[in-house]
Amino acid sequence: MQSLKSCTQSGASRQIMTQSPLIRHNVCFDGGKRSTLWINPQNQIQKIPSVIKFLEDWEEAEPTKNSVLIEHNKVKICVGSLAADLGGRPVHEENKCDLAFLLALAALEPNDGQKVVTVEKLFVALPDSRKQGDRELLKRLEGTHEFKRNGVEVIATVREVVPIDETRGAYAFATKWGIYRSLKHINGVLDLGGGTAIARLYAPGGTLLRKADCLLPGTNALAAKINASLLSVTGYSQDLGLIMDAIEDGSFQIGTSDISFDNQFSRCRDEWLTEIRGKLKTSWGEYFSRIGEVLIIGGSAPLAEPLESATKGRFKIAKHSQIPNFAQFINLRGMEVM
Repeated sequence: MQSLKSCTQSGASRQIMTQSPLIRHNVCFDGGKRSTLWINPQNQIQKIPSVIKFLEDWEEAEPTKNSVLIEHNKVKICVGSLAADLGGRPVHEENKCDLAFLLALAALEPNDGQKVVTVEKLFVALPDSRKQGDRELLKRLEGTHEFKRNGVEVIATVREVVPIDETRGAYAFATKWGIYRSLKHINGVLDLGGGTAIARLYAPGGTLLRKADCLLPGTNALAAKINASLLSVTGYSQDLGLIMDAIEDGSFQIGTSDISFDNQFSRCRDEWLTEIRGKLKTSWGEYFSRIGEVLIIGGSAPLAEPLESATKGRFKIAKHSQIPNFAQFINLRGMEVM
């Protein structure tokens, strides 16, 4: 039986730990076109819609499960589902590196009951980490910042910002945990995002083959195909964001209307995947016979099941038996192990 003295000591230790400022060695952040993702102090992935609303002084807003409120230097923003309800703009309509400073504040969380947090390294996913202008914008995150997060005062210090090319985290995770059958071949990652998709190849040993980088149509292009198909039925254009929402939740019904694209979906999806496959064959022509496997990741990865089947698993969707939506989260988890 534990003694009263040891219980008292352990209680005192817990109190000291609670009061001590939190030091987080790595914080991973990915402000994607459809979803903004980060890992909180409890090592849980947080996901909110990538919609931002700059709030006027007279506007009211309360934090919700899928939203974060930030106040910094008299600028107030809401990010997430509430921002959409308040008429905010999708992040992909802006330069997300311009917004990165404000968006990343959402990820700088202290523990509950605390206000101070120090981050040794803040990893931020970027389409191309070599762009000097984007790197300089992100470097503004280094230093100490005082702001309010969901109404709570926070003092956050970031020692270093580390830009990471999109797909690198997923490749790192896949190589570390044996998802690729062989590391002797060139292997790839196809990230199916909302605005665009990106495909990259990695040489054995992990060198990124920049020459093979390929930008592809994301689910926004799929939504445009569905919209074109519906025009003859509805007589007017639909909101592409609502179409993408209906694809994501599997309802195939646009908003609260009675307009369904269930009959158009499979044909439009197959056309979209055929275009992606065709562009990859052209862009990766000189490498194609040496490619082992291509891992499909991103929020739209489940839509690529026909591609996985047609290639007999050479293109394969990232899956984990115990982690739902693993394809969307593998890049973020991989950034932790780099």
